[in-house]
Amino acid sequence: MSGCGSCSACGSGDKSQEYRNESGHSAVKCPLCDVEITFEKMPANRRIQCPECGTVIEIIPLLLN
Repeated sequence: MSGCGSCSACGSGDKSQEYRNESGHSAVKCPLCDVEITFEKMPANRRIQCPECGTVIEIIPLLLN
């Protein structure tokens, strides 16, 4: 996946809302293959790559008040 944005398969515009899964970990769902991706710390660029399909996902942060 090049992420050039020239076709829909790149996934360069995919976004997913951060949530807390049942174990209490931060997670997002891949919008392409629906795999749950967990992470310890928000990546600095707010992007994470799906280990299943390679889609690059922009994480929409969970706002805790």
